[in-house]
Amino acid sequence: MLAAFLLVVILISVWFFKRKAVVAIYKVKKDNFEAVITCKGEIQSEKSIFISIPDVLGDRKLEIWDTQIKDLVPEGSIVQKGDYVALLDQGRIKQLKETNEEALKKLIFNYNDEKIDSAVDLVNLRNAIDQFNYDVEDKKIEMELSVYESPAYQRMAKMAFERSLRQLEAKHRAYQLTQKTLRIQVARFETQIADFTDKDVKYQQAFEGARIVAPQDGMIIYGRTFGRGGSRKLTVGSWVSRQNPVIATLPDLSVLVSETYVEEIYISKIKVGDSARVVIDALKHQEKTGVISNISNVGQEMTGFESKVFKVNIRIASDNKRIKPAMTTSNEIIISKEPNVLVIPRAALFSDGPERYVYLKEFSGVSIRKVTCGNQSDKFAVIKNGLKEGDKILLNKPVN
Repeated sequence: MLAAFLLVVILISVWFFKRKAVVAIYKVKKDNFEAVITCKGEIQSEKSIFISIPDVLGDRKLEIWDTQIKDLVPEGSIVQKGDYVALLDQGRIKQLKETNEEALKKLIFNYNDEKIDSAVDLVNLRNAIDQFNYDVEDKKIEMELSVYESPAYQRMAKMAFERSLRQLEAKHRAYQLTQKTLRIQVARFETQIADFTDKDVKYQQAFEGARIVAPQDGMIIYGRTFGRGGSRKLTVGSWVSRQNPVIATLPDLSVLVSETYVEEIYISKIKVGDSARVVIDALKHQEKTGVISNISNVGQEMTGFESKVFKVNIRIASDNKRIKPAMTTSNEIIISKEPNVLVIPRAALFSDGPERYVYLKEFSGVSIRKVTCGNQSDKFAVIKNGLKEGDKILLNKPVN
């Protein structure tokens, strides 16, 4: 009998404590409400010196549409002005330069041949003109001597002389036309030679410029490449181009920002100048007050987001030397504030279609109370009607 009684007591105790553990109660109170947008970010410098590929690599004539990074100093390295930073693919540039040199040699050979052929052609034309001048003189003498002949013979001699004059003029015009044509052909060769020579000089500049050095003192932070897969840091083996020329940056650590991305459904709710809280993940107790300094005008697709996102910069004070570029952050962008309002956790808010309700804990038990909500964040909601300060509500749905 005693054993049965003890078993009943144990079962009742387990049920009671289990019920107590499951049922959590929240006492409604007034508080200052903040609607926030939470997002992850990364520390970056607001102003940086870019270390980019040489301008000559962007010259379309060289046809180097992109080039690969063959070597890169470790990120975070402290460099002085003129120190080695990276090496681009010189082998590809060298190959293009050699191809250009071969084409230039062939072009110069053809150019010299063209000049010789042109000179020979012009000499032959001049000799032909000189020879024809003798024929014209013969026709002229024959015309002068025809005065002693019949009128018909005189007319024939005169016509022969005039015909030879016209032929001589045609030969002079042909010579001038040929001379002009040959000059154009030679000039075309000279233009091509000048272009290939200029490319040869630029290929040499590109070959030498493939060894990238620091433009000034600073800390090396790798550049980023952007694509459908999102943003990722450049490394050895990455490709850079005229459209994506930045290899690394030298950040100005006096002004730092948390670079984050906000989904398009929220972007209309924020503006430049809005306040934010920034927590440095590596420094758990380091919370910084920030302000939005820039919002991108163009959205982009990124992995991990269902819709397009916009890049947002949150400027923070860089008064702690432990804060470094590329540290991750947890950000809360404050989009609205309401002082001294009834606030409850969103976990205590339930819905049935468009209606919202809570489970109200009263002396006689638990009842359902319909409420009207105001602004909401991802954690809390403002209650306009249905509750009063001091009411007790359940944080989860009761089993019975």
